[in-house]
Amino acid sequence: MSNIFKIKQVDAFTRKPYNGNPAGVVLDADHLSATDMQKVANEMNLAETAFVLKPTSEECDLRIRWFSPTQEISLCGHATIAAFHVLAEEGQFGLEIDEPQSFMLETKSGILAVDLDWKDMRPFIRFSLPLPHFFPFPDDITTLCGALGLSEIELSQKVKPQITGDGFCYIALKDYDSLKTLEPNFHLLRKFYDRHEISGFAVVTTDIGNKDNDWHMRFFAPALGINEDIVTGSANGALAVFLLENGFLDDKKGFHSFKGTQGRFVNRTGYVTVILTVKDGKPEDLQICGEAVTVLEGNMKLNVNIPEKF
Repeated sequence: MSNIFKIKQVDAFTRKPYNGNPAGVVLDADHLSATDMQKVANEMNLAETAFVLKPTSEECDLRIRWFSPTQEISLCGHATIAAFHVLAEEGQFGLEIDEPQSFMLETKSGILAVDLDWKDMRPFIRFSLPLPHFFPFPDDITTLCGALGLSEIELSQKVKPQITGDGFCYIALKDYDSLKTLEPNFHLLRKFYDRHEISGFAVVTTDIGNKDNDWHMRFFAPALGINEDIVTGSANGALAVFLLENGFLDDKKGFHSFKGTQGRFVNRTGYVTVILTVKDGKPEDLQICGEAVTVLEGNMKLNVNIPEKF
């Protein structure tokens, strides 16, 4: 078997090259071991690389595994957008321009429903996320603020920091200026992973003075090898439930649509569309949507043995 395989780099949550969040994508990755995948992700040195495989579940059409440079990830929004963009680009699963299609995707986070539509003859990907569950922040908030480079007075007075069951911490700020001037201490943030397995910190404000967008987020995950993520689809999606459960949204309204933005402070702005369906005041379905653009494609080699001289 050849040790050469095709790989693409795709900017997700944007239609402009060199914006949004880049992800690596490898199709037909069944011949790669988990060790191989980790090596590839480390070599790509992107927030995540997605590997598309045959499903192990009969009810699914395909399976995706995501790897950061340091470890396997249970869920990644932008690399999912990137992977389905490449599937459409390559015409796999019979995908054709202006022909919508639906998929059942097998992941470590469970089975996700994915819809691929078309806008301006470009793939537009929409998929459901597992509904998050929120809990009070389990540590000292003053310590958290110190690690993020914040003063407590900059926090929203409407809601205290909370965490999800999958290890994300949500911190709402009063205003955009506080978000802009953040200078986190990544060493201190990693300590929260050691103590409470908090892997990522979503710092957000709805005070952005822009009617086209609903919030701006910054996301820090040094424990995953990502000091500041560019655009975090899964974190933007969960934010809609965070807003609902903390009284920011009308829980009698059955449908909410948002546009979140992220990445401006690392000069790679991207946009995430979030759709939340509510029933009897409770979240019923959560989806994120976005586009992507391929910026690089080529071949990678495994098991290249070159004698080393010392």
